[in-house]
Amino acid sequence: MADIVIIGGSIMGSSIAYHLAVTGNAGDICVIEPDPTYEFAAAPRSSGGVRLMHGLAENIEMSFYGQEFYRDFANRVDVDGEPGRFDFLEYGYLHLLAGIDDVGVAEQNCALQNAHGASNEMIDRDELKRRFPSMRTDDIDAALHGPQDGFIDPYAAVVGFRRKARSLGVEFIQDRVVGLETDTKKVRNAALESGGKVDGEVFVNVAGAWGPELSASIGLKLPVEPLSRSTFYVETREELETMPLTKDPSHVSFRQEGAGYTVGLTDVDVPGGFDWEVKHNLFDEIMWPAVAHRVPKFESLKVMRSWSGHYAYNRMDGNTIIGNWIGGMENFYFATRFSGAGLQKGPAIG
Repeated sequence: MADIVIIGGSIMGSSIAYHLAVTGNAGDICVIEPDPTYEFAAAPRSSGGVRLMHGLAENIEMSFYGQEFYRDFANRVDVDGEPGRFDFLEYGYLHLLAGIDDVGVAEQNCALQNAHGASNEMIDRDELKRRFPSMRTDDIDAALHGPQDGFIDPYAAVVGFRRKARSLGVEFIQDRVVGLETDTKKVRNAALESGGKVDGEVFVNVAGAWGPELSASIGLKLPVEPLSRSTFYVETREELETMPLTKDPSHVSFRQEGAGYTVGLTDVDVPGGFDWEVKHNLFDEIMWPAVAHRVPKFESLKVMRSWSGHYAYNRMDGNTIIGNWIGGMENFYFATRFSGAGLQKGPAIG
């Protein structure tokens, strides 16, 4: 029996547990997570970016809180005077723009972002070439630059939240929720794969891309489905200047990662579903040509490793769905559809 039962213990579940526990007023909190290594969870497989480059005020505010939180993360999740090390790497974000329509939208977004506390800037082609001489810019009209944006180790962030929440008395159960038992107004308990049940007063579904299926089992249908994303870590013999995370007009992005770079592509025009196969053909046919075109020194790159992750993607409008079930189970809450922005929104969702 728990006052609050949280289904899913990755970045969302652990952040919610932490934020509830630090208030001291949440009662007994239980987090149910099948895999404490988070092998297939979305957040640990992400790029770890925290950016303010959004076109919706709520998203900017959530990411702004995330940046502030992660800059002081070591102190916030300190346990027994051992804060550990959680570096926020302020490399910045750079969105390259081609065409008057894209430039116009970026200018509007930049104004909105700065109105909510960002220090973003629009830079023209000549300035872009001056700052990043290794980059090809002749087919770029402008760029939106977020110099204060950056990255945190995604796995360390999840584990940091989890470790702190446990130190505050949160119980983590290693099991999988396979069903929910309800009456006419409330969820009464969560049925576990092991055969047990956990009773609760409030239930929070943050099981990532698995969450919508669980919600649907009690009648709440969300327009969210898993979307596969392959990422490649590459190294090159060529020397390059320090670059921000760069998103090309081709939708391919790359950023520095240790001694090399990660390269990724999110294609929302493919069928949804869990797919853990790395799409090497996408790298050969789309990603490598795109990054080599943008930065010619990438022609000599070599793939060192690769992995496949997934997004919980909202097919309706691409935005986060968060709240309680209005008109349905009155004690059932959920947060889903982060499409790669879960790590940066995790603190604010909590």
